Amino acid sequence: MSSDSSQYRDSISFAEVSKRFCALSPLWTILAAVFAMQNPSFIGSTISLSVMQSALGILMLSMGLSITPSDILRAIQKPYIILLNILLCFGMMPMLSTFIASLLHLTPDHMIGLTLLGCVSGGQASNLFALLAGGDVALSVACTLSTTLLGIVAIPILVERMLSTVVVVDSIEVLQSVAQLVLGPLLLGLIIGTIKPSLTEKLQSLFPVVGVLATLVLVSGGASSCTNIISSGTNILLASYLLPLLGGFMAWIVSFLKPSMAESSRRTLVVETLSKSPTLAYVLSQKHFAEASAAIPAASMVSLAIIGAAVSTFWQALDPIETYPVCRI
Repeated sequence: MSSDSSQYRDSISFAEVSKRFCALSPLWTILAAVFAMQNPSFIGSTISLSVMQSALGILMLSMGLSITPSDILRAIQKPYIILLNILLCFGMMPMLSTFIASLLHLTPDHMIGLTLLGCVSGGQASNLFALLAGGDVALSVACTLSTTLLGIVAIPILVERMLSTVVVVDSIEVLQSVAQLVLGPLLLGLIIGTIKPSLTEKLQSLFPVVGVLATLVLVSGGASSCTNIISSGTNILLASYLLPLLGGFMAWIVSFLKPSMAESSRRTLVVETLSKSPTLAYVLSQKHFAEASAAIPAASMVSLAIIGAAVSTFWQALDPIETYPVCRI
């Protein structure tokens, strides 16, 4: 057998391992969360805020490397889906959060936390979930960035209307965070992919693995910092799971209003809708409300990662859309 054939067979083997590892991401997420909650001191001393920020940057870099400028241009040419995602994010999800709060008879503080979670912009982990689900990663990036930037204006208005409370969001600080943690790594990945397309093509099967590992770091850090808060009630956990599950289901139904929508775009819309930014909701609750209001955003740091990974990988397993090209290193 030739050397090229042997290398090709080995590369296929690595790509298959990559697929299987990513397919088990819900299990890795649960294990990481459980371990972090049982060992909060160890995780807290190991995974600092700077480490979590680096993990988010690595996640965004891997997403940037997995797409091309032409992908972004193609995604922007789907304004219908981007607009629909904005309406679901800042329209349906806030209303759904108040419905769940009423359904579960949450305390006023916990209701505030769930409402904040419903009002914030999309979370960056949605880009990884779109990749795992066989969705359109470039479209996912466009949707996440649009809600993140619009959230500077939308979040304070929604919170004031729904909670009769004025929440000040530092626009400059938010933009700086978006640029440093999201836009910067994404653009770097796009530039590298443009300059060295052959290199990124060879490494395609690595990007999902890197994304999953970075997400596990974020989940571990979040779980270790909110162990005591999460243990304060079962309704808190239930609410943190119901919002993304019902939101994703409603988005899936809404997507059929346009029968011609591509399956990859449909999956992207679903994961973008169910994936909120619990970190932002947590910071706002800690800054502007009672400590108990942070319970549901804290719990959602774990539940959203579990649900997003589970929905994406199970969806891809049931109805595969090829997303991990064979790595020919």
